[in-house]
Amino acid sequence: MNILLTRELKTCFEQLSIDKTCRVVVLTGAGKAFTSGIDVKYLSTVALGELSQIDDSARKALHLRRMIKRTQSCLRAVDQCEKPAIAAIHGHCLGAGVDLSVCCDIRYSSCDTTFSIKEVDMSLAADVGTLQILAKSITNHSLFRELVFTARTFDTNEAQQIGLLSRVFDTREAVLHAAINLASAIARKSPVATLGSKIQLHYARDHSSDDNFNFVSTWNSGMLLLKIL
Repeated sequence: MNILLTRELKTCFEQLSIDKTCRVVVLTGAGKAFTSGIDVKYLSTVALGELSQIDDSARKALHLRRMIKRTQSCLRAVDQCEKPAIAAIHGHCLGAGVDLSVCCDIRYSSCDTTFSIKEVDMSLAADVGTLQILAKSITNHSLFRELVFTARTFDTNEAQQIGLLSRVFDTREAVLHAAINLASAIARKSPVATLGSKIQLHYARDHSSDDNFNFVSTWNSGMLLLKIL
């Protein structure tokens, strides 16, 4: 994953979000893996090369912060897309690949997939999804912290234990087939209802129960008047 891919990802999901012909998105990798993570060559050449041209440490920090925020906005375009996004994962899902999958609403995987929250090995804290989104919904905090602190690889069994995956399949083909079938099932539902549900789920992630009840009552008071129901 390099800067070009993340920018194209942002553009793609922003367009899909408003595309009236699209109701669900399935995201998968075209090669042998979902993604092996961030392009380390890019980090070591382009990014660090830009920083080397700045003398002042404060300005370096500001420049680096802008770079991080740009990358965050690219992956958050997946999370913020108005259409449900399904990740069909196979092969390897490492580092930023885990961040990308976390930005999807639903995650399916083939049984041979290996995962790693790799950022600690790069002297970083994961900053584009895993610690910001998944940490709020995991089912095993102890195991999740172990995986974060050690950056070790883990399999689909442990991925399910922490709540990263909902279903696991024998082959890559089976994963994609199941993801497309699920997308078809969701696409047959009211687009207003699926949009409202996704917005409510996102809102609930960051607000109290009282706020959530107030929000959904206001939302539904308008949506329930639509003839589409």
